[in-house]
Amino acid sequence: MTSPEISVDPRTLAAAGWHESDLAWERLQQEAAELASAGDSDGAAQRWGKALRLARADFADNDPRLAASLTNQALSVRCKGNEALAEELLIEALLTWDAAASWIEAMNPERRSRSSTFHLRLESKHKGGYVHFSQERYQAIAAEGRAATLAHKLGKPAGGTGDRLPRWRKERPAGFTDGRKLLAAVLLIA
Repeated sequence: MTSPEISVDPRTLAAAGWHESDLAWERLQQEAAELASAGDSDGAAQRWGKALRLARADFADNDPRLAASLTNQALSVRCKGNEALAEELLIEALLTWDAAASWIEAMNPERRSRSSTFHLRLESKHKGGYVHFSQERYQAIAAEGRAATLAHKLGKPAGGTGDRLPRWRKERPAGFTDGRKLLAAVLLIA
């Protein structure tokens, strides 16, 4: 049930500002989500653990993917009966989601050729408008991830949990962008 290994030229990743660890984290989280959906909690837990170790080693403290990894690991240890550790991880995840605001502010808005005329007109009429609207969209996406983490902390079902993996498969951007990193952090929360 794991996703097929996709080969990506390292030069393509480097040109986009990505590293192999960015792609590896995404693969681990998607595989874990697929395994969890299939009822293989041990396989999912193993991958969530690897993804958290990778996120702690390679990502900034304010990276939303670290928050997602902490959330998923918390759910994994909660299922094994370690509520105290789960609570610690969820608190750390919420703090990381809060810190992610600065990570999101540093994101470059994605330019899409199909709407470049719209973007040019927006910029000419409202200086900085395109960046502002993009930032608002990114903050709304991050708020969904934080809300899912908070719901787990409160012991409530995270809204949209059942549709996150199908949404990821459908909405995952083809390019290697910061927007893809953020979307993965939100949609690959268990």
